[in-house]
Amino acid sequence: MDFLQSYQTQLAAISQLMLVTNAIVHIIFAGAVAKDAGRLHKLNQPTWLVSGVTWAFATLAGGVFVAGVYWFIHHFKRG
Repeated sequence: MDFLQSYQTQLAAISQLMLVTNAIVHIIFAGAVAKDAGRLHKLNQPTWLVSGVTWAFATLAGGVFVAGVYWFIHHFKRG
């Protein structure tokens, strides 16, 4: 019984560590998207679909996947 309780404590700690790490990654990528959208705005190049702020908030919620979609839409060299 003590072994099981110790295992559950370790799993809870690992789970919390993963949650914090994931939140930090989302914040970093959202900041990068916001910075890039600001750079595009200064170059008078609009963002596609939604505003740069919306892209940043979407990246904050969706993380690396949304940042990848943003990059693909705005930086993929066509033809």
